[in-house]
Amino acid sequence: MIEKDTFKALLNFLDFQNSDQVFTKTIYQATLKVDFQKKEITYPEGLKVNEKQTCNLSANENFVVFECVHRLLEKGYKTEHIELEPKWKLGRGASGGRADILVRDQENNPLLLIECKTAGNEFAKAWTKTEQDGDQLFSYAQQIPQTQFLCLYASDFIDGKIRTDQKIISHQDNEKILENNPKLLTYKKATDVKSRFQVWKTTYEQEATQKGIFEPSIQPYQIGKSKYTLEEDTKPVDAIDQQGKYHQFRTILRKHNIARRENAFEILVNLFLCKIVDEDAHQDNLKFYWKGCAYDNYFDFVDRLQNLYQIGMRQFLNEEISYISNEQIDTAFWTVPNQRNATKKQIQKYFRQLKFFTNSAFSFLDTYNENLFTKNAKVLLEIVEMWQGLRLKTKGQNQFLGDMFEYFLDSSIKQSEGQFFTPLPICKFIVSALPL
Repeated sequence: MIEKDTFKALLNFLDFQNSDQVFTKTIYQATLKVDFQKKEITYPEGLKVNEKQTCNLSANENFVVFECVHRLLEKGYKTEHIELEPKWKLGRGASGGRADILVRDQENNPLLLIECKTAGNEFAKAWTKTEQDGDQLFSYAQQIPQTQFLCLYASDFIDGKIRTDQKIISHQDNEKILENNPKLLTYKKATDVKSRFQVWKTTYEQEATQKGIFEPSIQPYQIGKSKYTLEEDTKPVDAIDQQGKYHQFRTILRKHNIARRENAFEILVNLFLCKIVDEDAHQDNLKFYWKGCAYDNYFDFVDRLQNLYQIGMRQFLNEEISYISNEQIDTAFWTVPNQRNATKKQIQKYFRQLKFFTNSAFSFLDTYNENLFTKNAKVLLEIVEMWQGLRLKTKGQNQFLGDMFEYFLDSSIKQSEGQFFTPLPICKFIVSALPL
């Protein structure tokens, strides 16, 4: 964690000017100052500080708050939109306390609540408590219900580098998720901390992202990412990921009581095909990436996977897979001149393809109604999130996929099949790749 001794090293790293133990830095006309002789922190004019206890050097958490404010100012947030230790009246269901940082948008509406913790155990315990009952974040959200995002934040300074941990929760309803299921709980109707937490737990599956505030591609006052790129949002896969992902995959199957493990493995192969296509064709706007409940929904997400799967099967296996895009449906409604019933015929053609020519390339569960589709999408989402941050394609030779299949083709699958086997899509790829 950042302590008083390492705090000076952090300030030097951040290019603060030191004069007789007084460190200063000006960012867009906003001046931050740390006076080690007086043992106090001075925030810029215009930035509202409600409690002076956050301006001393006696609490390690204050250093995290300071580093976070510095990051916000460098990102381009204005001082008048940042408030420390905000005051509010206690209302129904509120448990008191003060949030560390409140950020308002350019219309001065509450945008983001940040609770800062020291790195390591304190951050981990705070997040565990949040998952259990909402803890401080949802208590603060109840007091400022218009807040759009909640964030648990920690930073550390190790080996000359700043390392951060973030858990960002969208505190706004996604209408696309709600429109087909009016029974789902909503933030709009939450009346207290408990009901607000239940919305996050049941409707949004306790979803939180680790990116969305400070990344270079994100503009100030724009929380969350609606666009992910290969360069910024993935890292090359390495051997360390193999066994960990294998156990994570099996844990997800057990969690959702997926008994058909052979089918699950085949779906995993399909997902790898989608990801390889995505890395090749959409490097600046990845499709194989769940954007979070603030910017995405299950139907759009599965639609993107189906499109990638169709491209991959055609490109690598010379197989045509039926897939009807939203754009094709929209185009079908345009009247064709001099062709009576052309729209009706085109829609009937699409319906026939969807009814008779589609398979369950991504179905861990039977999906014969919307409720089962949603359940399956949640399983699918967890599997995708295992891999979306990794990069499968490399410039040099990569043995990862071959080695990984050795892990996933474990004894239980082999025994249930009664033989050692190679998945059919891989066999087709090998045959089509032969120079005959």
